[in-house]
Amino acid sequence: MWRNFLRVTLRSISKNKLFNVINIAGLAIGMASAVFIILYIVSESSYDRFNERSADIYRLYLDGKMAGSEIKAAANAPIMGPTFYEEIPEIEKFCRFDFARNRLMWTQPENKYLEGHIMYADSTFFEVFTFDLLEGDISTCLDQPNTILISESKLDQYFPEGNPIGKSIAMNDDSILYRVTGVVEDAPRNSHFLYDFICSYATDERSRSTNWFSIWMQTYYLVRPGTDQKALEDKINASLIESIRPQLQQFMGITPEEFFESGNRYGLFTQPLLDIHLDKEIDSPGEAGYRAIGNRTYLMIFGIIAFFVLVIASINFMNLSTARSLSRAKEVSLRKVVGSDRKQLVQQFLFESVFLSLISLVIAIALVALLLPSFNSLVGLSLEYGDISRWYMIPSLISLALLVGLLSGSYPSFVLASFKPIFALKGNASAKNGTTVLRNALVIIQFSISIIIIAGTLVIYYQFKYMTNKDLGFDKEQLLVLERVDPLDNQVSVFMDELKDHTSILTATNSTTYLGTVNNTSTYGIKGRPIEESPMFAVYRVDEDFMETYQFELATPDSRFLSEEFGSDSSACLVNEAAVRKYNLEVPLNHVLIEPQDNFTSELRIIGVVKDHHFSSVKQEITAQIIMLKTYDSGGYITLRLAGGKENIEAALNHIEETWKDFAGDQPLQYFFLDEKLEKHYAEEKRTGSITMIFSILAIFIASLGLFGLTLYNSQKRIREIGIRKVMGATETNIVTVISKSVGYAVGISIVIAMPVAYFMMQDWLRDFPYNVGFQPLLFIIAALLAIVIAMVTVTVTSLKAARINPALALHYE
Repeated sequence: MWRNFLRVTLRSISKNKLFNVINIAGLAIGMASAVFIILYIVSESSYDRFNERSADIYRLYLDGKMAGSEIKAAANAPIMGPTFYEEIPEIEKFCRFDFARNRLMWTQPENKYLEGHIMYADSTFFEVFTFDLLEGDISTCLDQPNTILISESKLDQYFPEGNPIGKSIAMNDDSILYRVTGVVEDAPRNSHFLYDFICSYATDERSRSTNWFSIWMQTYYLVRPGTDQKALEDKINASLIESIRPQLQQFMGITPEEFFESGNRYGLFTQPLLDIHLDKEIDSPGEAGYRAIGNRTYLMIFGIIAFFVLVIASINFMNLSTARSLSRAKEVSLRKVVGSDRKQLVQQFLFESVFLSLISLVIAIALVALLLPSFNSLVGLSLEYGDISRWYMIPSLISLALLVGLLSGSYPSFVLASFKPIFALKGNASAKNGTTVLRNALVIIQFSISIIIIAGTLVIYYQFKYMTNKDLGFDKEQLLVLERVDPLDNQVSVFMDELKDHTSILTATNSTTYLGTVNNTSTYGIKGRPIEESPMFAVYRVDEDFMETYQFELATPDSRFLSEEFGSDSSACLVNEAAVRKYNLEVPLNHVLIEPQDNFTSELRIIGVVKDHHFSSVKQEITAQIIMLKTYDSGGYITLRLAGGKENIEAALNHIEETWKDFAGDQPLQYFFLDEKLEKHYAEEKRTGSITMIFSILAIFIASLGLFGLTLYNSQKRIREIGIRKVMGATETNIVTVISKSVGYAVGISIVIAMPVAYFMMQDWLRDFPYNVGFQPLLFIIAALLAIVIAMVTVTVTSLKAARINPALALHYE
């Protein structure tokens, strides 16, 4: 029986080549789109699953609130790891991380390399995480200070002769040598952290800090299987309260209970390892050792798009098969006359549908293999074709093809099998089935989905453009930032003076960080208010030229910036408008902030208010900012404002490089243009816009492909009618209008259905951005117009060909 089904299927395909090519092409493109998105979802969801005990590993994070300011970040104090390990039996092991970047490393002085991914980790690293140590003793390789593991990919660069065990690597200074104790495998691409080197955490003197409120590094726990996460967190916080009690009393003069009663919050919680990559609610440390956090919302968006594209492709199949059903009415009737029953006919047509679907799957997988490198390059991903070979992927894809084939072929199969022989053999099978209504409904669904995807794509793209072009409150153009200025020692000011002597360099400033990122958030008391109400500020330590270089503005006439003319400015500060609003500083210049130090406090008099500017990403709301004088002449970043024009920029870069060599010798110079750096903040939105753009184009193409086939079929079925109309004097325009009228109605209904759905979906997405484009009616109008134009062009091109047929040939048709 199945052999006969196959023979009939192949015969049907050969007799209707054009329609089957359209069917297979639509399904193949739809499935290929789905496979691309599935690969992306699989890649994003696979992070850290390679660890043997991934379900038992947690990262500690801080969730706090002080004076109305929230903090939720994976930052801990070094003392937290060992303290909770000793006190809580559910914790089997702990491992602490810290990362360093921009370290100069070498084995031979003539070959120095600047490295950006250096991890400091406890000796328990290999007991908690599943990484292979290719050479060395896994139980002792990180026990001693100044020991280091080198990654497999860096081995040839530093030790081309091989066998690095026992040899030394210098870091930053000839006097600091690290002994190589092992070679570690490279971190897998689906590890949320990465490294080129792993140093013993015992090397860092700060690892022995006992200050519970000095937080900067990360702590991971391996817990016993079956541990209740909530119970574990309760024990951690019970221990935390007692541990911070002495220092809280020392620094703030209050007990934890008084601190909490004031509406503050300070707690430690555990984040499952498998949640880290897709949890954007918890801030991760900087770019030195952590991969960019993914976004679970975008996975849902892409999953919906994949589903929609598959639905559109399946609708194409169903629509074309149903439309073509009338041409096979006589075949079905003859089969019934000679003894075929309904069940056999349904099986035959479902077999044909599944067969075409499986062919489409094979073509789809081939398309993915062919286009994956280009897709990765276009959207900035690193998807791997090998993920298709995962044990669950091939069965899942085959099941998907079977499901698509069965669903998309089910209705046509039952329609064909239900023809009554007497009507079909008389040539009026159409009178007994309502496929026209179904086809129109399916076209409406197709274009509703297409319009939703188009509108969503436009909103995402417009939001990305809005963020990258938004006025930041400072001038980001022509700013060059020098990082890793430690080689200048205490000559930063002298170096900047040398640079400013060149006409292409307008101003220069030295600060602990640059506008566009925050490297320190601290609490400051407000003199005259209870100490438990100490608010949090993003801290910027800068020199007197910071405002002139970045070109932001003061907010009030009585404000002034830091100046060399006032010796007392070492104990002065400025705050932004957000701080004034949030902390009710009604007359800001009358307030004094209290800065806590290790064993004392210092006072900072507010001398000015600066206008709000986006000192962090536009994706985050502007929070309270404090600007104070950087009193030491070393470290930090140097920001230069360059004169405009290509020639000035080139001249400035040459002067900077020459001056750097005079001051820093053979130390490498590192710099970036600030506008390019800030644009990287929105790489995820840019990638999302690119991906949705690609698949919206494919969705429209698939829908248009089906519309093309459907119109072509309808034109052929109405060939005699067209001939008669032309004989009676109808013009080509009249005929095109008649054929395309139903499609116009369907697209109009699609717009009415799609617009509210698209609006609510995109407004929900935009709520994640504190600064967004809001409701833009023009974007939705453009989406509707695009759908109309695409549909009508497709229909017009097809029907115009039918309208130009010679009436004599048309009337002789059949």
